[in-house]
Amino acid sequence: SSGINAEWPLRPGTPNAGTPVPELTPEEIAKQKMLERAGLEGAAALLCEERSFSLKLAIVKLRAITVIKELKERAAQMYDVQQEWLGQRFKKEMESIRTMCDMLSDVIESEKAVLPQVLLSDDTFMVDMGYKMFDPPIPPPTEAPIEIPTPDVFTIAQIQELHKNLKEIAPSGFISLDLLVEMFEPPAFLPEMWMNVTSQQLEEIFSRHLCETKYVNWQIVLVSCLLPIPLPNQKQLIDTVNQYKKIDKLQSGRVDMAGYAQGDLWFIGDLVLSPEGSSQFDRLGHLKTTIFTLLCDDSYTVDFTDFLLLFCADPEPGNGALKALSVVTGEQVDWPQYIESPEPAKEFDCVPGSIPSIAGAEAEFPIKSIPITLEQLLRVVSFNRMQTASLKLIQEEIIGVFGELQNSDGTADVGSILVHPKGRDIVLHTPSYLLIDYRTLLMESAVQDSKFVDRVGQPLV
Repeated sequence: SSGINAEWPLRPGTPNAGTPVPELTPEEIAKQKMLERAGLEGAAALLCEERSFSLKLAIVKLRAITVIKELKERAAQMYDVQQEWLGQRFKKEMESIRTMCDMLSDVIESEKAVLPQVLLSDDTFMVDMGYKMFDPPIPPPTEAPIEIPTPDVFTIAQIQELHKNLKEIAPSGFISLDLLVEMFEPPAFLPEMWMNVTSQQLEEIFSRHLCETKYVNWQIVLVSCLLPIPLPNQKQLIDTVNQYKKIDKLQSGRVDMAGYAQGDLWFIGDLVLSPEGSSQFDRLGHLKTTIFTLLCDDSYTVDFTDFLLLFCADPEPGNGALKALSVVTGEQVDWPQYIESPEPAKEFDCVPGSIPSIAGAEAEFPIKSIPITLEQLLRVVSFNRMQTASLKLIQEEIIGVFGELQNSDGTADVGSILVHPKGRDIVLHTPSYLLIDYRTLLMESAVQDSKFVDRVGQPLV
């Protein structure tokens, strides 16, 4: 009590040291003791609560450890059970696979078809004897693309029909102008543009093919109907004739359909897909086969030299004649630099003293010497022409020119023939190599004739 009293604060009005201390009354003494007892009891209560809370924490910790240990034991037991189940499942699956392999091995060794349905479902292998296995049905073949007709271009079918009619009417290869005009008059199997052409317009178009007679070689008409088609140059023609010579083992100058298909022409087809993913009609690819059917004979063979001479045709017949010379000689033929370019409309003027000047020009501008035989030269000049008195006269003239220029080995130089006035005139005016673009002529006629435009149902361009 003395310690408590020493720390207890002095009451207000307590006298300082050296002053007499008043004596406490019994009530004050009782109150002071009660306060001391309350402090001791509070401290004891706090200590008791602390010990009780620590004990509860220890109990909770012990319970948690026990629960965790039980969970770990149960997880370990479940893992062991799961491993056992997986092992049993794997063993069953391997047994099912082994059984299936044994059965399939027996089927393969016996070379028999597996008709029942064989099922391997999870870990079970079974054979359903009530189910039969057959080859799946073959899907129907996709429809071949067809060529969509256009107002101004011949379709493959129209060209084949036209060839059939021409060959039936004129098997010799030559048809009169009047009969040709009649075949192209409506209601012929022709593009829409041709349905509105008058007989006079047809006669004006086809008369461009005439030379010496009133007959037209209908093969060049078919070539004009094939347009638009790429026209070959000299190098392409030479490459084509060389490869067909290699294919022609018998050196007969002819190839059958198989040999023709082996060679590559100067154009190739191309597979074109529509926006929907389906293939479109390959016109150039079909033209190669169509050309063979147009030119083959009854034995289904084609003279590949005549075939290439036919496609030497050019809007400028002089250029076509150069192509023809390159086909028969196998060399590229160029016009000498000291003479005019090949234009049939321009005549070659020969004045006295011009031959020496040409000889001097020959020396100044040397050109490649290309030998040609008389047979080859006559073939170029006479190609696809009727045997008439006029043609016989031209052949005699070209034979005379060849005799003047003939070398000791029996050949003549192509350049010398082109320089010779008569030889150049005959070569340039060979009508067999004139290609006429009917489509362009009809369009030009449509522009000039407003009534023709009104008759055409669809635009021409």
